Amino acid sequence: MLTALMLLFTIPTMGLAIDAGLLYVIRGRLTAACDAASLATARNLNLGQTLSEQTAAATVRGNAFFSANFPASYLGTTGTSQSIAVAQTNMSTLTVTTTATTNAPLYFMRLLGGTTAVAGAIGKASRRDVNLMLVLDRSGSMAGTPCSDMITASKTFVNMFVNGRDTLGLVTFGSSVYLAYPPSNNFRTTGSLLTSAIDLIACSGGTNTSDSYMAAYNQLVTINEPLALNMIVFFTDGYPTAFTANFPVKTVSDTRYGASGLSCGTGSQCTIPKSTCVDDNGRSSSSGSWGTFAGKTGSIAAASPASNATGYTLGLMTRTATSSSSGDVMASASVLNGCAMASSWTYLRQDLAYVPDTDINGLSTAGYQSVATYPGTNPSYSGRKRIDTPINIQNISMNLADNAAAAARANTTVSVITYTIGLGSNGGVDDVLLKRMANDPLSNIYNNTKPDGLYVYAPNSAELNSAFARIAGEILRLAQ
Repeated sequence: MLTALMLLFTIPTMGLAIDAGLLYVIRGRLTAACDAASLATARNLNLGQTLSEQTAAATVRGNAFFSANFPASYLGTTGTSQSIAVAQTNMSTLTVTTTATTNAPLYFMRLLGGTTAVAGAIGKASRRDVNLMLVLDRSGSMAGTPCSDMITASKTFVNMFVNGRDTLGLVTFGSSVYLAYPPSNNFRTTGSLLTSAIDLIACSGGTNTSDSYMAAYNQLVTINEPLALNMIVFFTDGYPTAFTANFPVKTVSDTRYGASGLSCGTGSQCTIPKSTCVDDNGRSSSSGSWGTFAGKTGSIAAASPASNATGYTLGLMTRTATSSSSGDVMASASVLNGCAMASSWTYLRQDLAYVPDTDINGLSTAGYQSVATYPGTNPSYSGRKRIDTPINIQNISMNLADNAAAAARANTTVSVITYTIGLGSNGGVDDVLLKRMANDPLSNIYNNTKPDGLYVYAPNSAELNSAFARIAGEILRLAQ
C-alpha cells in the first residue's frame, strides 16, 4: 500500500523530469541555431549593393544556417518557425536578431492533458561598420607574378566587406606614395569600383613604408568615426628602403661617398663640392647671397643591395605618382633647377646635405635601428645623419615605419588596428618589423594596453589569397 501510494508522486515527478530535460535539450539546440543564424546573417551582409539587397541575401544564408543547426522534426518537434531581423542600433552598428519557436513533444506529462510545450529562443549578433585602408606595395621587387597575384588576392579581400556600410580606401606605394582610391562606402558600386583602382597597379620603384602607412592613417583620422572599427591592412614584400622628407641642400664642400660619374666613385670617400642647386630666390650657387633654402621635398631610396654601404642612393621622387606608372616620378625641373641630381637621380649626394631629424610627417628618423652620423672629420655636418650610404637610408626607413605605427597606436580616439602581410618569395620581408607595426602578440615590443593586430606571412605569392582571407576573417570576427 505504501509503494502504491508513493508511485502516485514518483511517476509524475519522473515524467516531469524527463519531459523537462527533453524540453531543455530542444531549447538549447534552438538557441544555438538562432545564434548561428544571426552570426551567419551578419557575416554575409556583403552580398548586395544596398542594405535591403544585403539583408535579403544574408537572411537566406541565415535561414540555411538555422535549418542546418535545427533540422525539421528535431527530437519530434513540430511547427518550428523562425524570423531574422536586421536593424541599425547606432551610427556604426547593425544588429541581427533571430527569434524562433517550436512545439516540443510531451510524453509523461500527457497524463495532465497536454501533448506539446512551446520552446522559444532568441539570438543576436552585432556587426560594427569597418573603416579600412588597404596599403599595397607596388615596388620593383613585386614585378611580374607577385604583382598580379597581389592584385587578385586584394580584389577578393575587398569584396568581403559591406557596400554602403563599410568604408574602404586604397594607398599604393613604391618610392613614392599615391592615394589610389579615397575612402568610400560605395566601393562596390559600378562606376566607382575599388577593384578597378586595384587593377591599375603596376609594380616598380622602392619601398616607402612609413609615408604610405601615414597616408592611410591620416585618412582614418579624417573620417573620424571612433565607434567604427578603424583598420589598416598593410602588405609588403620587403624591407623599407625609402622615405619622404624636406632635405637641406648641401651648401659647403665636405668629405663623403660619391656616386659614379662624380668626382669620386661609389667605393671611396672624397671631397664633394657644394650643391649647384638654384636657391629659393632663384640665385645660383655662384652668387654671394646663395643658400636660403626651404629644402628639397621628396622621397629618396636606397638602391639594392642596401647592405652595400657605398652603393647608390636614389631620389628625389615626388609624393604624387600613380598606381599605373611604370616608375616613380622624379621631382620637377623647377624643384631640381641647377641640381646635379636633375640629370641623374643617383647624384643626390652631390646636392643634399644630410638626413633631417624628422620626416615629412614629423616622425623621428631615429629609432630601434642604429643610424650612422657624419664624423668629426666632416665639421660642416658633424653629428648629422649620413645621407651618403644606402644602409643608413634603409635603417632610417625602418625606424620611420616603426614610429609611424607607434604614432597611430598612441591615438586613443581613432584606435587604429593594424594588420600586416609579408610576402617572402623574394627573401627580403622583415618579420620583426611587421610584427612590431601590427602590435602582434608575438612581437618583441607587444603592448597589451594597445589594440592587438596580426602579422601573417605568405611564403610565396600563390599563398596571398589565404593570407588576405585570414586577415578578413580576423576583421569580421571583431566586427561581430
